[in-house]
Amino acid sequence: MAIGLVLGGGAPNLPLMSGALLALDDAGIEFEVVSTTGAGMLIGLMYAAPRNGTRKETLQATREMGVHDSIYNVFPVNYKIFHKAGPMAEVYTKFHQTWLAAMPRENEAQRFMSDITQFWVAAFCPSDLNPKQNGMCQPPPWIDLVVDFDKLRDFDGEFLMSAYCIEDEAEVSFSKEEITSDHFKAALAMPLIYAPYKMDGKTYLEGSAFDTLAFSPGNVMSRNLVDTVIYFDILGQRKLIAEPENLYDAWVHSIINPLTRIAEMDSANYESTGAQLEGVDVLRMPFRDNISDEQWPKVLDWSYSNMSTLFDIGYKTGTEFAQKHKAKLKATNDKTPKKTIETIAQKGMDKEMMDVVKTATKSAAPTKGAVLKKEFEKLAKAKGKENDKDLITAFAYAAQMFEQSYGPEKSAKKQSTASKDK
Repeated sequence: MAIGLVLGGGAPNLPLMSGALLALDDAGIEFEVVSTTGAGMLIGLMYAAPRNGTRKETLQATREMGVHDSIYNVFPVNYKIFHKAGPMAEVYTKFHQTWLAAMPRENEAQRFMSDITQFWVAAFCPSDLNPKQNGMCQPPPWIDLVVDFDKLRDFDGEFLMSAYCIEDEAEVSFSKEEITSDHFKAALAMPLIYAPYKMDGKTYLEGSAFDTLAFSPGNVMSRNLVDTVIYFDILGQRKLIAEPENLYDAWVHSIINPLTRIAEMDSANYESTGAQLEGVDVLRMPFRDNISDEQWPKVLDWSYSNMSTLFDIGYKTGTEFAQKHKAKLKATNDKTPKKTIETIAQKGMDKEMMDVVKTATKSAAPTKGAVLKKEFEKLAKAKGKENDKDLITAFAYAAQMFEQSYGPEKSAKKQSTASKDK
């Protein structure tokens, strides 16, 4: 009935996700549910609620998160994303970030000037960092420059963001109605990099450190009538594990290597769980198919060239994926609850349909769907529209939709048509 999207963690590789997501958007694919964690949260937010520019412009701008190569080759740290910690540093960063973000980056010279300026601003930033602190960087100060959290509430469909709550000893999920920049910072709090984030009397950590694919097939997806799930997993690739080139690289791998194994297990468990749901297809975005052997050693770099290359790889992967699954995705897209109701409303039959639904006899799900389908067909015939193919098809989808909404939970034991792409 609809398509769900799961965006996993993996910060340096986020242009892979933004490129692939833009390709799916260009192909006209819409999502009833977007579930995010880690770096996937940022991509999901930029997709659902861009502050400036269009969705396409915002996703393309993830290239610009990289540091100019001539600077990165000497100082391989992304000082544009990670800012010094402490109250003094936060005031300093807030004062400078707006005008720095406004610097033009339309060509090579402008990108260099922008990045070298940001380098010196970052270098002179004061810091209160001391051994008693548990995070080297302040919570991302730039998030409100790229995401409009008020606009997120208007996003069609469900949007979810995961984090881990220390006090509750459990993973938690935030919905679009409650998500603010504080929730984003809480869900991205990776100790040592970012301090655990305090919010509403509780302490939060990054969700992807515990579950790299925040997803519950039997809960979120089936609740929203989703029968096709697309998931982006970029951490579960063993090619990410390599010999470090220097001390900084060793620190990066100390974070990535354990997450790679966790992501690998999460991915296997994810597909296994999805396979237990009746009529649900689980499709993995096959990023590794388009990453060359020469590219893998650089795939964790924050350089501009790598970020741009990853975006192009992501877009190519997403385009090929959309083409390969075109028939399946189009058929599912055409059956979304929103489009089904819109079609029936355009035919002037929405009120009559709801009258039928309200007066239908309470019964088990399969019976409910069959009864509704017959009643809808009678309604169409009474209005002289029994030969309206679009209306009859929409009524059939609506019967399925209300069957799943009002009937008992589907059995999770039946083998599905679940599939995977690797």
